[in-house]
Amino acid sequence: MAGERSGPSTPTIVLIAVLATPVVLILIFWLIGSGGDSASANTKPLPNLVGKGLEWAKDKADQSGFGDVESHDALGRDRRWSDDKEWVVCFQTPAAGNADADKKVELGAVQIDEKCPASDQALYRQATTEMPDLKNRTAYMAGEILGEKASVRFIDREDGDDVNGNLGDYRVCSQEPKAGEAFDGVPVTMLVVEYEQRC
Repeated sequence: MAGERSGPSTPTIVLIAVLATPVVLILIFWLIGSGGDSASANTKPLPNLVGKGLEWAKDKADQSGFGDVESHDALGRDRRWSDDKEWVVCFQTPAAGNADADKKVELGAVQIDEKCPASDQALYRQATTEMPDLKNRTAYMAGEILGEKASVRFIDREDGDDVNGNLGDYRVCSQEPKAGEAFDGVPVTMLVVEYEQRC
């Protein structure tokens, strides 16, 4: 009929607005709350610890609010020590800057009279189907990379004897299978020398 309005009446519009307002407010508060969670994360500035004495670095990280601090032998030799003052930090994870204080700080260190390696030799990717290049890795790390189920034989290049202990004191000079070949459960043989020797 001419002159009639189409669409919802004014009372209907008011009713919809009244009913929708709590939903909108709930969404707004939820979004604000979600943003608040990420903003309230325990983020603190982590200082640069590389090049510092290990004991000083651990104490500095603790003073900065990072309670979980661990260290390892950055040469991959799996050495244990009792005096952190005799070691220097080469690598730190996470890097210096703002970091989650609830997460672990990992420090790779060497003895103070040693040079830092180009990369942290204690870090590795587990071998799966392809034989990795293990030359100059410690025998200890070679075993870690290949996994505990691998059949691995370390042979001292100098005298031909099997090396079964103190694997962190030896470095790999050659390997069979070679790097890039299939790693599918076949026994692995490596010629090793004492760590201080060159291949």
